[in-house]
Amino acid sequence: MRCSRSLAIVSVAALLAAPAAAQAPAGAGNSGYTLGRGLPLGGSGVRLGGYATIQFDNPTDAPAAFTFDELSLFIFGDIGARLRFFIEAEETQFLQIDSTGVDVRNNSNLERLYVDYRHADTLKVRVGKFLTPVGTWNEIHPNPLTWTVSRPVASYATFPVFTTGAQAFGTWASTRRDVDYNFFVQHNGAIDNSTGKRHTERMIGGRVRMRQRGLEVGLPIVRYTERDSGAVVTFSGADLLTKAGRLEVRSEATAGRVRSPEGESRSEYAVYLQGLVALTDRVYVVARQEWAHSRDDETYTATSGGLLFRPLAAMSLKLEGQRRSGQFFPVEAATGNRLLASFGVLF
Repeated sequence: MRCSRSLAIVSVAALLAAPAAAQAPAGAGNSGYTLGRGLPLGGSGVRLGGYATIQFDNPTDAPAAFTFDELSLFIFGDIGARLRFFIEAEETQFLQIDSTGVDVRNNSNLERLYVDYRHADTLKVRVGKFLTPVGTWNEIHPNPLTWTVSRPVASYATFPVFTTGAQAFGTWASTRRDVDYNFFVQHNGAIDNSTGKRHTERMIGGRVRMRQRGLEVGLPIVRYTERDSGAVVTFSGADLLTKAGRLEVRSEATAGRVRSPEGESRSEYAVYLQGLVALTDRVYVVARQEWAHSRDDETYTATSGGLLFRPLAAMSLKLEGQRRSGQFFPVEAATGNRLLASFGVLF
């Protein structure tokens, strides 16, 4: 049922945009198609796009499996000079093939649904369901655009990765550095709680990020109430991205306090450090180490190493070896080695 609703929203939006495309004069707008940039609907300013991912997972403690991991559909574009909308409906892990047979599931969800108002580069307002602006990975997480098959725990398991609410954001630019800011708030139920590991109906937070000559440093601070447990979580963090020639180093960390409805207070943290070297313009070597400690005094570690091949900017082939140990709420327990591979394309 969720699949029907999610795809219906995308379909209706496409139909609403179609008349404008049909009425556009010949040659208006960009009528060509470029892989990864979406299909323009004539000169309407509206595009259809998305991405797809196929993944292979061979863990030591379970059967090897091929999974059609993601099929995501976008519709986005401009409404006049100042408004912009974005809708994303997704099916996740809906087809799996392993030694036991073929498993078909309905794992549909509405990932994003929002409208932006641009007053100026220094002030924009977003309303709807959007990706929570914490860290560097969460807002750019589609498989074709990331460096490894697996996603580090610190980038999704310590906070609600989606916000249904409002966000003010912008950039102050100067000749020496750019400073980005975000302030976001949620004080209502979510649009589709099937997405993400942690869910909330009450959240407030912000982030400041400085960008200067190959160096980016971000500082978020967030407070939210977990919908299921009633616990109040307050955390701060830091994210780092630096590039020098063919070398890139990326890191994210969050640390905070979890206060239960009974008043008990516990701490938790998660961090990863990742290095990447470009062997050529299309081939990269990646290594990452993760550490995490949960509110229940559980410890999680993961060591990953792999190769990435980008035949095109919007396409990726990845191979990754990973060793995991322990558990971090709400990530399931994981032990031993696993071999991962994926093919992803942004269309």
